[in-house]
Amino acid sequence: MKLPRLRGLAAAVLLFFAAACPVPADEPAVNPTGSWKVTAISTNSQVHPAAQTLKLKLAGGALTGSLTYNSSPIVNGKARISVLPITEAKFQGDVISFNFTHPPAAGDGPNATYRYQGKISGDTIKGTYVMEWMGQSRTKDWIAKRINE
Repeated sequence: MKLPRLRGLAAAVLLFFAAACPVPADEPAVNPTGSWKVTAISTNSQVHPAAQTLKLKLAGGALTGSLTYNSSPIVNGKARISVLPITEAKFQGDVISFNFTHPPAAGDGPNATYRYQGKISGDTIKGTYVMEWMGQSRTKDWIAKRINE
């Protein structure tokens, strides 16, 4: 009978493809680890949004990172750079979410809180964020491109 020979051939083909396309069990198919250039998307053509850098690390299922941005206007060719840790970061499948809070750019006042969510596709993350400050809430789209380092 040819059935045992076909099973052996099928097993050999499966082993070949498994060896040719290895994906470690502990490593996700999509990995957010790395640096990303983040830009808020605006319909206002007069606004030139400041780019931010998001640094992410996925280790042992835990997502951590920081967001770096210009936190003050440029004075004498220099801007104050702030680095804030992200909090409540989650990553499942290809969906990412995280928060960060930052103090006011000048003077005293309440912190602004940002809640980001997005979907990773290749070297791009697209999503929305909600900014909450002084009882007001605003939702915008954002996009991030992986920085090759």
